[in-house]
Amino acid sequence: MKAAVITRYGSPDVIKILDAPKPAPGVGEVLIRVHATTVSRTDCGELRPRIIGRLIFGLRRPRRTIFGMDFAGVVEAVGAEVMSFKPGDRVFGMCPSRSNGAQAEYVCIAERASIAIMPANTHFDEAVACEGAFYANSGLRKFHVGPGHKILIYGASGAIGSAAVQLAKAYGAEVTAVVATQHLELVKSLGADRAIDYTAGDFTRIGETFDFVFEAVGKASFFRCRRLLKPKGTFMATDVGPWGQYLPLMIWSSIAKNNRVLVPLPPRGSGHAFVEFLKARMEAGQFRAVIDRRYSLDEIADAYCYVETGQKVGIVV
Repeated sequence: MKAAVITRYGSPDVIKILDAPKPAPGVGEVLIRVHATTVSRTDCGELRPRIIGRLIFGLRRPRRTIFGMDFAGVVEAVGAEVMSFKPGDRVFGMCPSRSNGAQAEYVCIAERASIAIMPANTHFDEAVACEGAFYANSGLRKFHVGPGHKILIYGASGAIGSAAVQLAKAYGAEVTAVVATQHLELVKSLGADRAIDYTAGDFTRIGETFDFVFEAVGKASFFRCRRLLKPKGTFMATDVGPWGQYLPLMIWSSIAKNNRVLVPLPPRGSGHAFVEFLKARMEAGQFRAVIDRRYSLDEIADAYCYVETGQKVGIVV
């Protein structure tokens, strides 16, 4: 099979399209012919990891050689004891972070992992938005964001941010989205109650405070956003920040009992339930993928280059 193979860290130039062994489904596994996957900020971070990232992904070289968390495709074969899927089923979900991913023609997934039947009348491209929604939902659910809460989402046009807008609205929160000028109408169409253009002025000086500030793109620090928080308000980030700066802040804020700083990671083993949850949201019209650009597998290095610019909107397929 063709696959985007990465054997060393570096720029997107290190990605090679090679023939790789086609995986065979073992007991309890499903073999999927991949019709769509994504290139995400996580993939780019894994390609050029910082020191903390190397402790996770591999010190000298990547532990896995094929990246890509999201997948959508058709079941080609199933292993022994598989009961929930059969050849021909259209499925979507997320690959485990410690195994090879979906940036290839085929991928094997455990039946009990993060996989579900695709919603009816959904295109493969529209089904590969799980990763961003997974991280967005983790923070929203940890703090039971819902009716009566006000949340500001910075970077609301990205994969995580656009998912956070839709899911926070589905939970009943009042959503303020902060984006660039050209994305104001997009976030309104996703359900944001208010959209703020960060290029028109300092969004932290709008004279309003929030129960939650969700920093979805890693570009606005806690210290910059602190004035936006109500007393006891929570700042949620999607990574630990430059040089892990949020790690001591998380400890300090838990002791100080004032504003909290949190990097909410999804609970282990929660992926399968989440994919089923997202499927239900899609079927109810409460979630849709925002697709920026599409690339072929042969063009995947170009996709990485584009995602690295930090300018993508939603997902890159």
